[in-house]
Amino acid sequence: MQPLYSVELHLPDDKLPGYYAQIVKGIANTVTVVDRDKTLLFVKSAADADAVETFAERYRVECDRGIWLQLDGAWKLSDRLFTDYGLQTRFGNHYLDLALAAIVAISAEGPESDLPSALLQAEEHAIAAAQSQEDGQQLLAVDRHQIELIQGIARAYKCKCHSVL
Repeated sequence: MQPLYSVELHLPDDKLPGYYAQIVKGIANTVTVVDRDKTLLFVKSAADADAVETFAERYRVECDRGIWLQLDGAWKLSDRLFTDYGLQTRFGNHYLDLALAAIVAISAEGPESDLPSALLQAEEHAIAAAQSQEDGQQLLAVDRHQIELIQGIARAYKCKCHSVL
């Protein structure tokens, strides 16, 4: 899981539609834009985000930066919560805002662990969930303010929980 960086361009309202297209074309010539959602551009690195901001300065466009995680098809999204913490681009990709959400991993700690019950309760709070392909742990995307709650649920069922992102 490699986070992506975003740069949101705050374009002036008084410009013609071609103005935005000119900026995006110039940015695309400077860095590889992985994906975009309206004026939110996703790039691979902080250096690429810096380059986008530097380019946008020439046009006097203010920017906000973010860190996101692209969720692949293995993630089951909560219909109820996902749009509060992430977005789907017009290309169909799902991104989770890591300023608002965190990824935690829950797994059995020993023979007394009740992992199915822990997951059942923890998933009530999950924005998205997936099985880790590396070690079989259950990955949950949760609100950053609920990490301690999820850790408490895991402890109650004698499971272990740790933050991944």
